[in-house]
Amino acid sequence: MQEAHNVQVEERHYSKGSYNTLERFISYYYQIRAVERLNVKSILEIGVGSKVCANSLKEYGLQVTTCDFDKSVLPDIVADVRALPIDDRSFDVSMACQVLEHIPFEDFEKALKELKRVAQKFVVISLPYRSTYFEMVLKFPFIRKIFKRNFFDISVGIPLKFGGFDTSGQHYWEIGRAPYAAKTIRSILRKHFEIIEEFSPVLNKYHRFFILKIKQ
Repeated sequence: MQEAHNVQVEERHYSKGSYNTLERFISYYYQIRAVERLNVKSILEIGVGSKVCANSLKEYGLQVTTCDFDKSVLPDIVADVRALPIDDRSFDVSMACQVLEHIPFEDFEKALKELKRVAQKFVVISLPYRSTYFEMVLKFPFIRKIFKRNFFDISVGIPLKFGGFDTSGQHYWEIGRAPYAAKTIRSILRKHFEIIEEFSPVLNKYHRFFILKIKQ
């Protein structure tokens, strides 16, 4: 049975500095770049948030339609990701970043099917990945000329678990928290998509991105 949504944050939550952190802006960058690299024209973004991604993609000349169940954030479409009032194959790509953990895990695949239904080519999602790690970023003169990259990102997982999930009151589930192992998530995704890329941004390993190609 589909559970009704309750707004989990106050109205001005997305405009606060505590929300728009450096790490979150890094994720915005990778979210925007992921869409750009797909060479698409029309995008459906589920979860308006602070509108950074939608506004940036519009500035690049792309057609962006926003959707959110919370009408206070002024989306183009007010709807639940599990039941989108949108025709099949209406957009080149549908995108839901840091959204699907806000619904019960038993509805995860249902939401994926909706994201797949309304898109023609691709689906882009990101999910929280609860893990602990040591990370070091190396950048030095001429690195791009020598190695054809902007920096080296070196990270090592640490077998430690910290609290926070149970007290946040926002997420139903996260990757890495039993029983939601990464291999379980990938198995569900592969029923409907080809995983063409999977990564976590530099300095924000908590966000795990999946770039998905729809299986016809």
